[in-house]
Amino acid sequence: MPTMNQSYKPKQNHSFGKKPDDDWGWNESPEERAQKRKERITIASLITLLIAVLAILFTLLHQQLVGVFTDASEISPSSLSTITPSTTQLEEAAASEATAALASQLPPVESGLLVSFLDVGQGDSIFLRSPSGKTMLVDGGPDGSFPVIDSYLTNLGVVGLDVLVASHLHADHIGGLIQVVDTYPIGDIYFPSFDATSETYFQFIDAVNESQASVHRPYAEVDTLIPWDSAVEVRILSPYETIYDDFNDTSYIIRISYGNTAVLLTGDATELAEKLALKAQPNQYFRADVLKVAHHGSRDATFEKFLDAVSPAIAVISLGKNNDYGHPHDSLMDRLLERGITVYRTDENGTVTLLLDGTSVTVIE
Repeated sequence: MPTMNQSYKPKQNHSFGKKPDDDWGWNESPEERAQKRKERITIASLITLLIAVLAILFTLLHQQLVGVFTDASEISPSSLSTITPSTTQLEEAAASEATAALASQLPPVESGLLVSFLDVGQGDSIFLRSPSGKTMLVDGGPDGSFPVIDSYLTNLGVVGLDVLVASHLHADHIGGLIQVVDTYPIGDIYFPSFDATSETYFQFIDAVNESQASVHRPYAEVDTLIPWDSAVEVRILSPYETIYDDFNDTSYIIRISYGNTAVLLTGDATELAEKLALKAQPNQYFRADVLKVAHHGSRDATFEKFLDAVSPAIAVISLGKNNDYGHPHDSLMDRLLERGITVYRTDENGTVTLLLDGTSVTVIE
């Protein structure tokens, strides 16, 4: 780097008044000098044109870069969350893929009564297909469950539902049904005559009212049946036309039987509903090979007398992984395991699918 006391002077090859060397072209003719001048002008013009082209290209590039950075600056954190899948979204996508893969491997329709307990997290959703191909969906899980249900139905080739049942009107059972009702044609819809007050409930009712389905809200009586398939009996065992302090007790308890095999669905019914149903109905109506454990494995349901009446070989608990309720409770698990009942859990096993062929029950892996 030069120091401050250094000075620079232009180099001088000759002094004014002194004739330059012949290398400077003083001996050239006027024609030659004119020709070189034209060449210099041409070169200067080309350089000017090149500079102009480069300037235009630079301007266009600059505008594009400005546009890119402007678009990037307009992306909000909330929109970034839609671009980058969250852990929950990834888990839901994985559940949908697993459910779809299972649906593609199911046995033929005529094999028997198919029952799938879908993995919808902390909620219930059960799909049934009769030996003649009739379809039924009981509950739709919480809000956000529709992709799992839709993926399963689509891969099974289901384009409509003959019967849809909401076991009761809590959000973790009807949240996913709203989109189901909006998306799929449905023949008949059943749900209990006990109204809820949640926004999810009102959205569900709006969807039902806008559908073309026939709506039924029966109480349980001696012989309350849901017409579905002539070879399959669907019997409602609870609730009754009475006052329940716990809204969970307004759940449908439904027995679905095919031949000598049966599955019992219990919604979120607690011990009180179990006792009332056992008192009102013959014990043989409760016997089932498969029990859907009530209320996601809560300690307030599935008590000894009820288990004795049902006498299941298999129990299925539908619940979310690491849920906030501590489900399934240890006391409930003890009651099941003491009786040698095989337990399947959607939080550990994913979607659980069973085939009832009229004489035996097969778990489809």
